[in-house]
Amino acid sequence: MSFIAVAGSALSQTNCNIKNAHAFYSISMPGAQMADEQGNPVPPKPNISRLMYIEYSGTKAPEISAISYNNIAMHYTTVQVKKRTVFIGDRAFNPKNSITAKKGNSFIQVILQPQEGTILPDVECKSIIVKSKLGKKRCVFYISTEKEFVSAPAY
Repeated sequence: MSFIAVAGSALSQTNCNIKNAHAFYSISMPGAQMADEQGNPVPPKPNISRLMYIEYSGTKAPEISAISYNNIAMHYTTVQVKKRTVFIGDRAFNPKNSITAKKGNSFIQVILQPQEGTILPDVECKSIIVKSKLGKKRCVFYISTEKEFVSAPAY
């Protein structure tokens, strides 16, 4: 009898609602060559922009609690997306780079920045972890690929 009670309560628990996630990055170079105090050129550091789209089911978006790239914690901002199909980057540069949520699912966009004092993780990251909560349940979602998108030059 106790086995049935345990099995029944396990089945009634809420599942995590993250169904899929897509991670993207874009690299741009600063417009002007910098120089040190002696006038020697300083090699420019690329600007890396990162974002992801998280597809979820249900009416309530997952509550993101942490995101890491190659075990480096990232700052993030989430934005609710109203459309089922989103284009990644500038549509003129990426005409075929879109993703569509399955019927009944929605997206949130996550804009990422490295935490202060940390080194930005390498591009094409293979170990991305999204931790979230749904009610009192803690969830973990793994992303194994990060894709590049092209953006307009930023000067």
